[in-house]
Amino acid sequence: MSALLIENARLLDPAAGLDASGSALVRGGVVEALGDGVTGPDDVKRVDAGGAALAPALIDLRTRACAPGDGGPERLSSTLHAAARGGVGTVVLAPESGRGLATPEDVEWVAAQALDAPVRLVCAGLAARDDRMGEIGLMLRAGAVFVGDGGAPIADSRFVRRLLSYSAGFETWLSLRAEDAFLADGTCASEGDLAARLALPARPAFSEALAVERDAGLAALTGARLLIDRVTTREGLERVAAARQRGVEIAATAPITHLMFNEVDAGGFDTRFRLDPPLRAQADREALIAAVARGEIDAVVSDHQPTQAFEKANPFADAPAGSANLEALLPALCTLVADRRLSLLEALAPVTSGPAGLLGLEQGQLAEGAPADLVLFDPDAPIVFEPIETASPSAFSSRRLFGRVLMTLVEGAIVAQSQPEGRSCLSIPS
Repeated sequence: MSALLIENARLLDPAAGLDASGSALVRGGVVEALGDGVTGPDDVKRVDAGGAALAPALIDLRTRACAPGDGGPERLSSTLHAAARGGVGTVVLAPESGRGLATPEDVEWVAAQALDAPVRLVCAGLAARDDRMGEIGLMLRAGAVFVGDGGAPIADSRFVRRLLSYSAGFETWLSLRAEDAFLADGTCASEGDLAARLALPARPAFSEALAVERDAGLAALTGARLLIDRVTTREGLERVAAARQRGVEIAATAPITHLMFNEVDAGGFDTRFRLDPPLRAQADREALIAAVARGEIDAVVSDHQPTQAFEKANPFADAPAGSANLEALLPALCTLVADRRLSLLEALAPVTSGPAGLLGLEQGQLAEGAPADLVLFDPDAPIVFEPIETASPSAFSSRRLFGRVLMTLVEGAIVAQSQPEGRSCLSIPS
């Protein structure tokens, strides 16, 4: 593999707190040298970044694909190319992807697809289906990076205790959707004045807090590692923080949509904003952003979920939940930086070093000897977002955002690149 020298870049590494100008030499699938004055061999391919930012490629802990299964609105190849175009170097398929990743054979199938994927592809195993425990140990042995409930809250506390107790024996994370199953059942909005005026069936924000409290208590009882799947409310964040103070081994993810939008965005019955969990009040959004700034959110996830456009044309309450978010993940975070809500390192941490630390991955850092999974991007470039690699409806479509991905590398290989207008100094090798 030939060497690649990325020069004149803004080097960003949230794991080390690095924010400096310099160059990076990539060879043999790793970052061989990093810093000011780095040079390479005579035959090195050179990229003049022109001051663009170079950071670890993103790690998305929650991508819901349509595979494995009999098909759907999006092919797995389209999902993975969307990830590459969005600067995502590692994709973790959600447990409920396709027909569900419920057996060791399903996990092995994902590993086979990863052999020719443009990005790193792994998956989480489905820990429970139809109130029956899945083959947790065998799925982990086959390569699942953690296990989860598949995004649907479990009502039976005794069953949740069994899942936590069993997963604790493997020292793996068990991902649970933080929602009371009875309070959330049949709802499509967050309870409040807006949902009442629109006559939408709604769930209270306390539904999330109630579930976090229960699951954290059971995790303490069993000694399990609990991953709260997509916390979206201030009350839920408070319960996660309280559990940490009690010594519970607990982590939390947050969806990028809920950092960017609130319930008002869905006020016009625009089904692009029909999401699950539903969009919350502005106070909840503010609490999420503050939690990211404080480092209390371990991973921000795309929560990418393809849907059919004709199904989204149904009335709001009848439309399927979901949005195509992979290509928007980095621009949305850059927009929060442009709005001065986060620093660039704060925005990048929960999509690089944060998820890497949770799963024990080598990628997620920009350091000598680290895997050359990198993204070169212009955080200040204004864009009007439209997904290119997927035809699924997106909540971000036609939104004015900041941040343009210029190049994505995985194991030192360029898997996506663009040549935007206004950056003629960027020289990308063919």
